[in-house]
Amino acid sequence: MAAESQHHHVHPDFSMMAIDFVESDTFKPFIIPIAGLIVGAVMLAVPKIKGGKKDENLDTLGRLVVYFGSQSFMNIFMGWLFRTNITVPKGYVLPGGNVLDADLHGCPVGFALTALQQVISFFCFIILYGALYFTPHRITPKKITSVGELVSICIFGCVFALNIALNNFSLGYISVAVNLIIRSCLPLSTLVSSQALSVFGLYKAKPCKIVELALMIVGVICAASFTAAKIAGSSSSGHSSSNMILGVVMCIASLLCGSLNLALAGALGEMKLSVYDTVAYMSVPATVFLLPFVLFLQKPVPGEWPQVFGVDTATDWQIIQKVAVIAPKTFGLFALSGVFSFMYNIVQFSIVHALSPSATAFGGNFNKAALVFLTLLLPFLQVHALPGPPYIIVIWVSVIGNVLAFSAYSYLQILEKEKAAGAAKVGADDNKALMSEQEVEEWSSGSESSDDGAAC
Repeated sequence: MAAESQHHHVHPDFSMMAIDFVESDTFKPFIIPIAGLIVGAVMLAVPKIKGGKKDENLDTLGRLVVYFGSQSFMNIFMGWLFRTNITVPKGYVLPGGNVLDADLHGCPVGFALTALQQVISFFCFIILYGALYFTPHRITPKKITSVGELVSICIFGCVFALNIALNNFSLGYISVAVNLIIRSCLPLSTLVSSQALSVFGLYKAKPCKIVELALMIVGVICAASFTAAKIAGSSSSGHSSSNMILGVVMCIASLLCGSLNLALAGALGEMKLSVYDTVAYMSVPATVFLLPFVLFLQKPVPGEWPQVFGVDTATDWQIIQKVAVIAPKTFGLFALSGVFSFMYNIVQFSIVHALSPSATAFGGNFNKAALVFLTLLLPFLQVHALPGPPYIIVIWVSVIGNVLAFSAYSYLQILEKEKAAGAAKVGADDNKALMSEQEVEEWSSGSESSDDGAAC
């Protein structure tokens, strides 16, 4: 019995390893998104387990929680991969004989990793397509019937890739919190772009309401204050602020790429593509488009990377060549990010099409700021120490203001759509301020394509 009992006990070393992993800096940032995925999955499964009728409210809430969990997981994973993960530990002897003075964190190859993710997503699509070919769930990509459609797909694919690549680039220089706060400003960027495009007849002008505009401006001001406080706080702690400023600029550029998508939709006409169509048709042109950036774009390298190279700038290709020598296992994480990206896009596509545009917009805009808020609220989840006063005060006030402003804006948008839908049902004039299907989809895209970096 004693021998049998020993076989049923978990070895104490294994238990301690599990505890150390849960308490490690690697696992801590993922607690919130994993909890969201589990809770959301349970909420969706409850009616099926009980065999009862599906509760629409519970189903919608469950999908929103899964949306939050999956979006947060992808954002945090990419930030961890680019900036937090220990690529090479300190004390490592480099090929030239130098010894690393500190841990080498992350791998700042935003353009290269985006291109690799496109390739991996394409192969994941091929595998899934073949697996489902002889089943009722067979994937049928949209047929391309003209040269114009082919050109549009290539152009959209390039802009789509640039949006993601710039976002990934920024994650090598700024924290996920700063990245998400900046990207939460997408509604104002979209509004300004649509109004500018309407002047040239490329987009239908929408009425600009003072209250909604004021809420968006307040949200952007809070985001700017948060970003400035984080940069100033990091500088006071001895960290370089120049690289953070570069990351902020690239994140804003990524945000503007989302607006460029809007311009292209107006100029070239919107194409109704599913997530599978996007992967099947856009992966190749996106990868080809990114190759010059990978091979020739010199950029500052953060952290201990200058010690590795002996210079302050390098291309993505040069960094990848060096990583292949000093940390070949990192390529496994690169490949894993491509698989995660493909899975995330499918989950997001399924959730977005199951929810109303209003719920999707609210979830997409709220998720970014909410994740930052929860990370600040729960200190045990913080990987990096927060700056002290007065910066931490500005950070807290800014996050609360950003969440409240954009949540209120989304709520007003929801009320407006419900009112418009009610008016349509009673035969109201079609010329009232109703959003076209294209506008609804663009408005509800409050994130992505990885706007989150996620859909990488």
